[in-house]
Amino acid sequence: MRVIKKVALAHFKDKKMLQVRTGKQDKVFYTLGGKLKEGESDIDCLKREVWEEIGCKIDESSLKYLTTFEDVAHGKEETLLNIRLYEGELIGKPKPSSEVVEIGYFDTTSPKKYLSTIAQRTIFPWLKKHGFIN
Repeated sequence: MRVIKKVALAHFKDKKMLQVRTGKQDKVFYTLGGKLKEGESDIDCLKREVWEEIGCKIDESSLKYLTTFEDVAHGKEETLLNIRLYEGELIGKPKPSSEVVEIGYFDTTSPKKYLSTIAQRTIFPWLKKHGFIN
């Protein structure tokens, strides 16, 4: 089984987590972040990905590692996704960029059809259990 390793930023507002949608045809929202480049640290990757995806910087003093999630990649049952999730505050107002067509805040009451497999099955239940989201 193929494994994809990513880092992601959990940014919360009103007990909901920021998610991004990357394609006009894709109706699913994903965690903010992405794959590490060779030799890149988790924090450097987060800073680069957050800037590329929503045009914001991260308040590095607010960053806190939460946990690592593993589940199948959305729509790719033969691929395992490993996401190291950090919590942090943004500097600036998030807005879609050239890589992102829409942003939104979601929790466990949001329609499942808009959430990736890993968000539905592992990330959101964990965040709710630990009081981060509704």
